Amino acid sequence: METKNYPVYCKTDIVVCGGGTAGAFAAISAAEQGKKVLLIEQFGSIGGSATNALVLPIMSTHIEGNPQCSYISKKVRNRIFSYGGSDESGRWFDPIILKIVLEELCLEAGVKLLYHTFISEVIREGSKMKGVLISNKAGLQIVEGNIFIDCTGDGDVSVLAGAGYTKGNPDTGKNQPISLRYIVSGIDKAALGEFFKSEIKRTGINIAINPDPANIYAAVTATGEWTLADLFKKAIANGDLAEEDRYYFQAFSIVGREDALAFNNPEFFDCVDGTDPEHLTKTQIEGRQRIFKQLKFFKKYMKGFEKAYISEIAPMVGIRESRNIEAEYILSANDIISRRKFDDAICQSNYPVDIHGKSLDFTNYSKPVDDGKPYYEIPYRSLVVRGIDNLLVAGRCLGAEFLAQSSLRVQHSVRASGEAAGIAAAYSLEKGIPPRSVDGKDVRMEMQKLGASFAE
Repeated sequence: METKNYPVYCKTDIVVCGGGTAGAFAAISAAEQGKKVLLIEQFGSIGGSATNALVLPIMSTHIEGNPQCSYISKKVRNRIFSYGGSDESGRWFDPIILKIVLEELCLEAGVKLLYHTFISEVIREGSKMKGVLISNKAGLQIVEGNIFIDCTGDGDVSVLAGAGYTKGNPDTGKNQPISLRYIVSGIDKAALGEFFKSEIKRTGINIAINPDPANIYAAVTATGEWTLADLFKKAIANGDLAEEDRYYFQAFSIVGREDALAFNNPEFFDCVDGTDPEHLTKTQIEGRQRIFKQLKFFKKYMKGFEKAYISEIAPMVGIRESRNIEAEYILSANDIISRRKFDDAICQSNYPVDIHGKSLDFTNYSKPVDDGKPYYEIPYRSLVVRGIDNLLVAGRCLGAEFLAQSSLRVQHSVRASGEAAGIAAAYSLEKGIPPRSVDGKDVRMEMQKLGASFAE
């Protein structure tokens, strides 16, 4: 592209594109390796799905001891816990406090943050990226860098640079369902807990519900026996809810907010392309309408919501899956199911395959190996974008097949991938070699040296 008319905003060692969970961790780890790092983010805060999409809690690795494969995770946990924004495990957190903690850690590491900025185009010469064209209130400018890390979630930078990718379920071509999450405050949780107890007694079902006011939880899906399912069916029959409102419903307590609950819904099963601005717009509009309708349902059918109000609706749509970039290694469904291990592993997980709205048949996949290590690993090579010499990718859009991505898309995996990408980018500059020539074993050793915990 022609660039002579655009001013250069800055030149830096490493450009991290996207300030979600993976981006924040990539920027911190690269800066702590002594590199100049610019982090570009479209919103006015970092944390992505965890903060701006209100996605909580952090899922467990399902490995004994819940190792996080990230030294920065320990820093985040300690800081947010000291601020009263999480429980002792760090899994249950307040998204506003997490925004503050991630921002503090970035600034302390020396990361330069650039908010309210979009990446419009990529400047590429041969097999290398030279810069990105950014767009914000100051107009169009160029950011030049030596190494780029794509943490956009949708692989935007990689695609602009010409990388290959896959997208959606290979059987249907359709992406996973998307959600618009929200928070309701002003709830009398003691009254709500007593109501939940009465529903358990009335229905004779005690499934997917916790009436403890200190840790309220409830869930309903389209299938299965749930304590609150009968309540949803009554509301649908009375016209107070739509049928899709019971397809996926979850309510969680929030650490430090005694009168609030976070809701992992409404969920959308059509118009689910996270790279289509019309789909995103439709979700925001219809989502807010459904959220308000759900609040009225709570007030009419449940105790404890008499003075409740919507205190926050996520400004960011919750995207589970969109593009997955072609990397030097594509993590496959068989790798996940068979619990494959890699010499250059930078993350371990036993989180299950999690595809919403789909019944799975594993007949044609490899069987889990019985090696005494019940987990799979993500190799460093899945972060190295194929065909571009100085581009890494981290987060839910790293190199993986659809089914494999449904497991690794959760917080602990994307944190570890971002941390590894930041360290690898720094190593690449120090050794004067492209990221694909960096040894993933060295990256993992550095992560462990700095305090990352891995299963033995």
